[in-house]
Parts: sequence; structure tokens; C-alpha cells
Amino acid sequence: MMKYGQLLIAFLLLAIPAAAEVIPAPQPTGSIVFADSGTIWNTSCAPFEWNNETAYNEEQLQIFAPIAANMTEPANLTNASWSEAFRAVHTLMKERYVFSNWKAVDWDILYQTYAPAVAEAEKHQDRAAYFRALRGYIYAIPDGHVSLLPDEGDFGAKYADIGGDYGVGVTRLDSGTVIVSYVANGSQADQAGIQFGDVVTAWNGKEILDAINATSYIWAVKKPSTVEGIRLHQQRLLTRGPVGATATITVGNSTVSLPRTVTLTAYDDGYANLKQTSWFLGAAVNDYGVERSWEDILPQISNESVTVRTLPGNYTYIAVYDESYDVYQPFKAAMQDAIANKTPGIVLDLRFNSGGDDSLAACFAGWFVKEPAFYEYATKYDPGNGRFTTLSEAWSEPRADGYSGPVAVLVSPDTISSGEGVPMILNRTGRGEVISFYGTNGAFGMNNVQANLPLGLYLFFPDGASLDQNGTIQDDSNAGLTGGVSPGIRVPINEDTVARSMAGEDVQLTYALQWLKGQGERTPAPVPSTSATPTRPASADVTAVLGALGILVVVAGRK
Repeated sequence: MMKYGQLLIAFLLLAIPAAAEVIPAPQPTGSIVFADSGTIWNTSCAPFEWNNETAYNEEQLQIFAPIAANMTEPANLTNASWSEAFRAVHTLMKERYVFSNWKAVDWDILYQTYAPAVAEAEKHQDRAAYFRALRGYIYAIPDGHVSLLPDEGDFGAKYADIGGDYGVGVTRLDSGTVIVSYVANGSQADQAGIQFGDVVTAWNGKEILDAINATSYIWAVKKPSTVEGIRLHQQRLLTRGPVGATATITVGNSTVSLPRTVTLTAYDDGYANLKQTSWFLGAAVNDYGVERSWEDILPQISNESVTVRTLPGNYTYIAVYDESYDVYQPFKAAMQDAIANKTPGIVLDLRFNSGGDDSLAACFAGWFVKEPAFYEYATKYDPGNGRFTTLSEAWSEPRADGYSGPVAVLVSPDTISSGEGVPMILNRTGRGEVISFYGTNGAFGMNNVQANLPLGLYLFFPDGASLDQNGTIQDDSNAGLTGGVSPGIRVPINEDTVARSMAGEDVQLTYALQWLKGQGERTPAPVPSTSATPTRPASADVTAVLGALGILVVVAGRK
């Protein structure tokens, strides 16, 4: 099943008439098995070795056979009034969003909170206000898969809200102290003598941690799903505002006996200070300053589907940016080269992995595991009975030609959906060590486009969940905003590591290499067994499942 992939989408599933017969495509023996409990993918990478995406997509459609007759196309609300469309999508989400209970979503309060804003925007035909109200609504649901994608942009709402830079960036350290981590040359902050490492005690007169926690993050890119993801974007957005607005910052340092307060005026910097605060990705990336985040950010990092290089000590670096079909062959080539070159360790960089195909993620993990590892049961909402039904299960099967050495995995809150699957399996089986500043996004459900709204807006939300062997939701953040895959080794966020990151060093990669070198100096610990008979959920009708964020789509290709 598909998760959050590229947004060049072929809605193959929805294009098939309800009663259409799906003819199985030719396939390698053992790639797919049909059982009473649903479809079982023995993910030995066979469907991807096949190297025929069209046939693979046809094969995948068979998964939905049990509920195909009941499936519906996305709601077409393009000709409805803004308020009518909002009411309709709210009703749709209340019915079909899979994590309502898991995340303790209060749908009535949500509607009462945002319906007046939508109505007010409609009254004045204020497109920016309408878009802002809808975005506020979906950001009130802590799920990175609940998203709103525009054909025509945000109607100027983002620029109006955060187009201005106060000339500084701040970072919360592990100690809880907040420091100035960036000062723009020539800015008012620079002229006032504010410098890197100054301790920030207040913003606009409010205690600094309280100010960060109160900052709106509706413009966060790759919407966060966990507390740490939310806090990260809030600290980045604290120092943004409307162009011309003023704010005060209270700072102190070792050379000044008392803190001082400086007034700053926001100016248009093209989102430059937000670029400087993207250091957790290992690069200065202008993620906020693009119109189409789902396709305009990655080219700043790489033009390749898989980035490979040899690191000092003959360690191999492999970065994978999504799980779309055409990524498999370059990933396979990278793995084969690493094994042929007898690399003593692999750094698997998933910090900017936007997800895609769960079957491919399970396949990737199969290159590293030593015994079969359970990946997931996948559910989907069945409109025919109003329940979430288990349709498939997936496993990561070990490869005879796989890699048995140590693997350091880099992740971030931008690691989302099936991108979280590989670290989940490697962490669970002891075949990889996650080494990062932050954990993954915590949005692992089965996502889909659900409605077309007025003004060219598309609403996505998950109507299916990923379950572990006990039938429990896995990886998706819960009502307490915990979830995703956490680092086994957290790279410290202190003044030293922040300074090094701001100077251009990929500090997380440095820590990963140090760990890999340490593995070569000791006898490897035995890998725990993961071969076990799966425990089926108590019922194939997973009615208790609510609160995932994934995209159940067929990816047409990489852009």
C-alpha cells in the first residue's frame, strides 16, 4: 500500500469501475499471496526486481478486491460554497479519518472553532483568509498526512503572516536554554550587537519557552506530528512575522551583567533566516520559501533519486528521498557496490525521505535484516460497512546477497510515512542504530486524496492505518503527541553542535561515522530473532483504529 509519495499521482484505483475485473499481471513466484485475512506481500523485492512499474501497479490493485465495490471517488466540492464545502469535508473526516480515537480528536469543537472563520472569509470573498482558516483546521489535527494542497498557491496568506524576518534565529538546547543561533549581517539585531550564543530569555515580554510554545506553526513545511517536531517548527517560526511588524528580544551573555531588550522590525528577506535554521537536515535548505513544497525542496538537496558517496574509512553513504518504484534500481546498485567494496559500515540517510510505497520500504529493509521481519498489517475504510478493514500484511524478507555489517540511520521530522518504515524495522530487529538530533515525523497511516475543494484545493487524509503484529497502531503519533521512530543515539543539541552545524558541518553524519568506527573495534552483538508466527488482529474489522496519516495512491513517477 502507498503512503506519502510524490504528488504526481495517477488515481488508478479510483478510475476502475466498481465492478471491474482486475486481471493479475504476470509476477515472480511468491511476490504476492492471497489469504483469508487479506493480501500477503512476501516482500523479497521480487516485484521491484521485475522492473515493470505498470504491471506492478496492476498487481497492487488486487489488494482492494474485498472492498472494491464499495470504494468511492474523492468528493467533488469545487462548485459548493466555501461554508458548504467545509461542512462536507468535516463530515467526511469525522466518518473516515482513521485516527480519531487514537489522537482523541474532538470533531465538534474543531468545527465550532473554524466554521465561523470560513464563513467570515466567504462573506468578504477573502481567499487568503479562507485558506488560512482551512490550514488552521487541519493543523489542529496533529498528523503530518492531513494536508491541503493548492493549485493556485496560498493566495498570499503565508507571506502576509511570516514574510518578515526579525534578523535572528533561535535554537532550544537540550538543557532547555534558548540561544541566538543566527544573526543576519547588517540587520537591526546585528547592529545592536546581538551575536551567536546569546541567551534569549524573553520574546515580546513573554518568557522564551512560553513564547515558542505559543507560536503558530500552520506554515510549517512537512507538517509535524509529534511534540518535538512541533517545537522545532515553532522555534523556527518565532522570529518571523508580517513585514514591518516589530518585536522585542531580551538577551544576555557573559560580558553583560544584566539582560537587555532590543526592538526589531521585520523585513522581507526571502525567508533567508528560515534557511539557516534548517541545519537539522544537514544542509541549509529554503524549505519555507518555495511555492510547491512537495516538489521544489528536494532539488536544493539533490537531483538524484538516490545519492551515494564513499566516506573516509571506506564507509558508504546512501541517501534515499522517497519510496517510489524507480528508486529501487539505483538503491540496489548502491547496495551491491557497497557490498562488493567490502564497506565496513553504511550510513543510510533518510532525513528528507517523503515516503511512498510501503512494499518498497519493506524491501529496502530486507537488504539488512537477517531473519524475516514483520512490517505491517494495512487497513482501509470500507464505506460499505463503515469499518476499517485489514486488507494486507507485509514482511521484510532477508536477502541472500544482503548486507550484514553495521548500519547508522539518519532521520528527522521530515522523515515521514513509509520513509519511517525502514528505520522502524532496523530499530526493531537491532540491525541499525538511529543516530539523529530528532525522531521521525510520526505519520505512518494510509493516506489518500479525499476531496476537491473550491479554489483548486485538494484535501488529503488517511483512511487506513498501519498495525503491528498485535493489531495495534504503529508509529503514528497518539493523543500525547508521541510517535515515530526515536533515535537510539541522540546527537546532543548544545552550543558546540549548533555552532558546528551553522558553520556547515553535518554534525549528525559525524556522530554516525564515529559510531560506525566504534562498531569495527568490537565484536558485533548477536542480532535478535524476528521470525515469529504473526498474531492476527482479534478481528479483521479494525473499528478501534483512528488517527493515521498516509496517502493510499499509486505513484506515477518522480518529479
